[in-house]
Amino acid sequence: MADDRGDAQAHVERWRGLTGIPVEAAFLHAYRSAGAARELGYPLTPGVFVDDTLVQYFTHGRLEAPGRSTALPVGVPRRTDLGEHMARALAGTEPSPETLDVFEAALDTPERRARAGASVGSPINWRGAPTQLFQREVVRLMPVSPGTRRPVRGNLGELYVGLGYQERDRGEGQPSPIARPVIATPEPVVAPVLTYHLTRGADAFRDHLTPLLDEGLVPVSFDQLVAAMEGWTKLPPRAFVLTFDDGWLGQYHDALPVLLELRVPATFFVLPGFDRHGQGHMTIDQIREVRAAGMTVGSHTLNHARLPSLIQQNLGAAQAEVVLSRSDLERDVDGVDYFAYPNGLYDDDVVQLVRDSGYRAAVTTVAGTVHSLDRRFELRRVGANAWGSLTETVLAIRRAAAIDGVESPI
Repeated sequence: MADDRGDAQAHVERWRGLTGIPVEAAFLHAYRSAGAARELGYPLTPGVFVDDTLVQYFTHGRLEAPGRSTALPVGVPRRTDLGEHMARALAGTEPSPETLDVFEAALDTPERRARAGASVGSPINWRGAPTQLFQREVVRLMPVSPGTRRPVRGNLGELYVGLGYQERDRGEGQPSPIARPVIATPEPVVAPVLTYHLTRGADAFRDHLTPLLDEGLVPVSFDQLVAAMEGWTKLPPRAFVLTFDDGWLGQYHDALPVLLELRVPATFFVLPGFDRHGQGHMTIDQIREVRAAGMTVGSHTLNHARLPSLIQQNLGAAQAEVVLSRSDLERDVDGVDYFAYPNGLYDDDVVQLVRDSGYRAAVTTVAGTVHSLDRRFELRRVGANAWGSLTETVLAIRRAAAIDGVESPI
């Protein structure tokens, strides 16, 4: 892990672009890899869920993290060909007599041509201008003087977001929100969040996880859980979430392949750089692979610090554990919204530190299955023992549900 953390400021665009809307954590590195503001522009909307797929619109396009209900790799960010969605949305629009080469004149460099992708459909007359859609670009003939027009590249994302909701829904083939609903007091969400630490081989982990799926539990991402708590998406019946603490190497070797095989999203709370101690933890490269596989990565501090005592003894050291672990991961892996308290230890001062450090939510080891917005930094989980049986896991879920006075999903 690099010692120089000064370039973490380069990620400030994630939190406040020119629009004041942050790039979603799940898209931070995908956004930068796609050319950031130079290529995709700035966020036009916050992240929204379309079914179980997280979507965010930018000036020049859209990023999405597919959910389990799709045929795509779960949680792996991708840039969509928004021009194809827009063409479906505008189906039936009056055709234009212009030819394709007139519009292609605006794509006057190999880079612009590659960026635009293939043309989609034929030219149309739309909003008073002849228009040609490309997979990732739009070109319109705009007046520059009386009787003279020239092809001008437009902001595809901005035009798409400006469509009416019926047009967008037609383009997507399903309801296509672009804004989060405003709910003053969202209802609490019920879903067990299972916590694993050590594993005991891929086969054993598969044998432990598969029966839960067979029993009808539906795995959802931590992002979707928090979004449901915030009131802008819903969880399916019998939803549950998988989390892994400590970043043990066994989680990389044993759990990750099974999660990919079964198409189950999970969140790994890791210790960036802790592999230097030689105790069997993931390297930053392996953590990067976990994220590239579509899993969520959260912070677990730098040194598995006991934060309540550390914050009293050395406030600066406690701040470093919470803040630098995040900035290291954001620089080297991807955006980080979530935090897990090492050893499950926290108090009011620790909660405030995590909150002030910009995290969106934090998890404890306190048993429970009910999650609400007022407890977003004290989210409850259910301990899962990879050596245990299905019966033991079911009993743990039932006990946690009983603590919160709700019905168990299993």
